[in-house]
Amino acid sequence: MHMSRKTEMEQGYVNSWMIVAISAIVLFVAAGSAAIWAYLAYSQEKTAVESRMAVASAKAREEQSKADREKFNEEAKNPRIEFVGPEQYGRVSFMYPKTWSVYVAADGSDRGDYKAYLHPVIVPPTNTHSSNQNKFALRLEILNSDFNKTLDQYASLLKKGDLTSSSVEYNGNTATRIDGAFSKDLRGSVVLMKVRDKTLRFSTDADTFKPDFEAILKTVKFVQ
Repeated sequence: MHMSRKTEMEQGYVNSWMIVAISAIVLFVAAGSAAIWAYLAYSQEKTAVESRMAVASAKAREEQSKADREKFNEEAKNPRIEFVGPEQYGRVSFMYPKTWSVYVAADGSDRGDYKAYLHPVIVPPTNTHSSNQNKFALRLEILNSDFNKTLDQYASLLKKGDLTSSSVEYNGNTATRIDGAFSKDLRGSVVLMKVRDKTLRFSTDADTFKPDFEAILKTVKFVQ
């Protein structure tokens, strides 16, 4: 009887120890699982953060590189060069970027229209057909035609709404400015000014050149 109670006590002790041991193992496994889950979650989040940082860093480098290129290109345009037209056509002058080239297609020596083309680096061919027309940063024309007659050339497109017209002033010179789609393939701006009995026409064939176009117009001078 005494031995039986002792055995029961020992069994109870063993059972209690096993319960504690099993509980400890379960807690250890649970803790380990939680630690592994936390580590995996941390690793995934770290990878995601590093990926986002890499993308942001690459974007920042690209934007900085673009800004540096644009700054260099703008600085390379200085000092500006003065363009001067013929005396008999009002001695039209303005300042243009030194990185641009000039081609005078018609010098007015035959008393016809004066035409000059300006473009970055090299002026494209000017004698192409209208179906394959090159675009120019700046066209300068001094036309032997009345101002209103020249303006009437755009009347139909203005009426359709493809073009818009506004009264402007550049360097003290009053002018009419026309912006919009001049054709299916050409969207740009034209500025008309009166010079003596002639019409001065500045044109740019793409919105890309508008900042330079504006800068040039602000320096325009001529003798009435």
